[in-house]
Amino acid sequence: MESASTSDFGGFHHWKNPDHQSIGKTALEYLQKLSGPTHIHISGKDPSRARAVVTLLHDNEPSGLHAIHEVLKHRVEPAVDIHYFIPSVDAAKQAPGFIYRMLPHHKDLNRCFTPPYSESEQDRLAQELLRILTALAPECVIDIHNTSSSSPPFEVTTFMDERHDALVSLFTRRMIVTDLKLGSLMEISESMMPTVTIECGGVQDPESNLLATEGLNKYTTYENVLTLSHTDMSLEFFYNPIRLELVEGSDIAYGDHCLLENGVTLLPEIEHFNFGFVSPETRLGFISGELRDCLRANDPKGKEKLLDYFRTVDGELYPTRRLKLFMVTTNPEIARKDCLFYLLEADANSGASVIL
Repeated sequence: MESASTSDFGGFHHWKNPDHQSIGKTALEYLQKLSGPTHIHISGKDPSRARAVVTLLHDNEPSGLHAIHEVLKHRVEPAVDIHYFIPSVDAAKQAPGFIYRMLPHHKDLNRCFTPPYSESEQDRLAQELLRILTALAPECVIDIHNTSSSSPPFEVTTFMDERHDALVSLFTRRMIVTDLKLGSLMEISESMMPTVTIECGGVQDPESNLLATEGLNKYTTYENVLTLSHTDMSLEFFYNPIRLELVEGSDIAYGDHCLLENGVTLLPEIEHFNFGFVSPETRLGFISGELRDCLRANDPKGKEKLLDYFRTVDGELYPTRRLKLFMVTTNPEIARKDCLFYLLEADANSGASVIL
């Protein structure tokens, strides 16, 4: 590799071919060396082609940064030019590191990639990242995340074809396909280039960093990552999940008894249902007040489906039918600002997920 050099590239600091010794011994040490939003360019065997990697859109999800550090540390030579983007450096550095999903009173950066745009720092950074991606025209983009609670790995996309399937298979076999529009980076798939979100598992799951690193090694070194020729993996698809969200004015807590006068208390062990099934007999938690005053569950078309899937019995929360849950969080801040979990109806006979 060439000696490291830095220069300002719009809102991102540009660092081409950083020297092996300049990246630190750990991902956290590497993070401390970054002076702000960073674009790292690694020269590949075929400079006529490029791929992009984005991570730390959420500041407390470090597996992607860990994987980048490992690949750089081991001097992996990529098949094509690789462009790494690490946007939320300053927030991730807040001691002791990787604490905040986003800083208090800041917008969620991964909700800023579609109009309307504001003058917020996060909107400007998202627009700058899109501008650079447009100029570089990589053949594909992967966006690496962690789930907020323990979870098997999975992928999320808004677009289905062999290219997206192939990207997913580098990391996992579980593929969530959604029409839901939140302003996330993966939504550029339909207008720009194949883009997928990789959820590597929980931050505390020891396998998450390993999965991210192994997948990134494949993504950077394989000659072709956009056809399924590199794998015989059978993918499991989940279509159009529903988000369970708090109603404005409601609150969330976690405990083995009701903790709120107005809101939802979920059982702490609910995270164990990630990619598992719950039945009408499964107690999920407690509701104070009317169910519809606490929660909402809109389908991708905006139709309210809450009472189709949940009921209360003497203040306790139960499913109305067999459901598959995923992206279950036990972090109350994430539950307040994003959602409690996603759900799909499950076929009682086969256990397979069905389109909602």
